[in-house]
Amino acid sequence: MSHHQINTILRDMRVSLYSLFILLFFLGSYFIYLMVQSFHHLNDNAISSSRTVADSVFYNERESLGKVVYDYSFWNDAAEALAGVDETAYFEENFDNDYLFNTFNVNQVIIYERDSTLKESFVNGVSEEVSSPIYTASAFERIFERAIKTDYDSPEPVTSYISMSGQIHAIAASAIVADKQTDTLNKGQLYGVLMMTRQLDKPLLKKWERQFHLHDLTIQTTNALLKKSYIAEDITDIDGNVIARAIWKPHQPGKNYISEILPITGVIILCVVIILIVFSTFMNKYIRHTMSAARELENHRDELQQLAHYDSVTKLPNRLLGMDRLEQAILASSRYGSYTALLFIDIDGFKEVNDSLGHDVGDEVLYEIGLRLVSCVREGIDTVSRLGGDEFIVNLTQLQSQSDAISVAEDILMIIKKDIVINDKNIAISASIGVAISQGDDLDAKQMVKQADIAMYKAKLAGKNQFILADDEWFS
Repeated sequence: MSHHQINTILRDMRVSLYSLFILLFFLGSYFIYLMVQSFHHLNDNAISSSRTVADSVFYNERESLGKVVYDYSFWNDAAEALAGVDETAYFEENFDNDYLFNTFNVNQVIIYERDSTLKESFVNGVSEEVSSPIYTASAFERIFERAIKTDYDSPEPVTSYISMSGQIHAIAASAIVADKQTDTLNKGQLYGVLMMTRQLDKPLLKKWERQFHLHDLTIQTTNALLKKSYIAEDITDIDGNVIARAIWKPHQPGKNYISEILPITGVIILCVVIILIVFSTFMNKYIRHTMSAARELENHRDELQQLAHYDSVTKLPNRLLGMDRLEQAILASSRYGSYTALLFIDIDGFKEVNDSLGHDVGDEVLYEIGLRLVSCVREGIDTVSRLGGDEFIVNLTQLQSQSDAISVAEDILMIIKKDIVINDKNIAISASIGVAISQGDDLDAKQMVKQADIAMYKAKLAGKNQFILADDEWFS
């Protein structure tokens, strides 16, 4: 072999080697580019999901406070207190103690008369002078005005956020109206407005941080500088004005992955064998991390779904989901010409259980009642849901006759009356049930709830531990 031929071979080998290096360089660079883009996309998805979680958390916080205000304002006792009937007992029993603070983290309770005059105010369960100027500020006036613009037969609470003495509070307000017509009260008449606030303090933010992975979650003023790698969410008042910002550090898995993979990629470019091994190892690791991140995001969505549609004590569907199921049942009845029944259930003697044995035992009793109610209905067809307090509703769909609903009501009365044993104590309770039945779409969901509620109230007045059909004089 001549010198020229050897030089040619060496030159060709050199060119081939250089070409291989260039090819590996471009392949490695393209590979790194794809990885970086993938990691950025993963980070963007993580940040977007974190924002969605934060939005839902702040929304659920004020809406949950709205449910508490609704329960205390859409109530004959509240209307009677502002109408001058035994107002001292109402305020002392419901607000002049630490129950609301310990159970629902309610910091302040403010009661206005219907002419917007400040009636009473309580801070952490302690009454304060009603002359406090903060409750006559324009922000409270606007919330008052929004709260009274509602249907007094079925009031809707107003929820928002408000700045009080430099602290951000969730606030909810609802018109104080009677839930039942009496000799002294007119249903559909405004008697006042009830407001409650819940401070977004450090313990609450820490709780959200642990539950929803909103790392280093804090509330800061609108003009404060945003830290690097942090994101912010505006907190607005009743008029949509930004009053503060929630800031936190979102989880960014892609940034961690980049620092791990870049050294390995350099080795990959130098050796084809190593690149295959490292590539396989990395892809397995990447898939595991991606699946872990996907499962984590799915868990967050499941938690938000649970918070939005299910009761935390009984694990049953809440008012929102129960009403939705009732509307679906009415549509099915309209399609097939069958009956839909609604059982409005109030537990007799539950307040005495709470007062004598404590709210922890009361929650256990409610949980057991939920299990008993579920055992009386058809799985996957009927729905048992908790409205709040000691009130439940049972949706019975696709019934062939009204007697089917009566049979279920009798079963519920019988099973609820059985003693509940908690901590070696026998707890005896009963139930008052109102039953509303509709064929097809004769009644909508709200009408059925209203009729069943009235029938339940009649059952209470008739001696409890029985059921009454709506618009029927027949007693069980």
